[in-house]
Amino acid sequence: MPAKIDYRRCIGCKRCYNLCPMDIFTIDDKTGLPISTYEEECWHCGICWMECPKRAIDIKLPASFW
Repeated sequence: MPAKIDYRRCIGCKRCYNLCPMDIFTIDDKTGLPISTYEEECWHCGICWMECPKRAIDIKLPASFW
């Protein structure tokens, strides 16, 4: 399961968008908040989670990782 964004916590800093090595995020034109658009491309590296100042991103590793 790719990165999920908790929009109640997200402040729109765009760190996830700017730092994701796979560019899975896009920015919603209306809200200015990130969207996990290309979920199938997520490597589950955790950069978005580590760099989010509000911990608004949750990453669940797929069962195949275990």
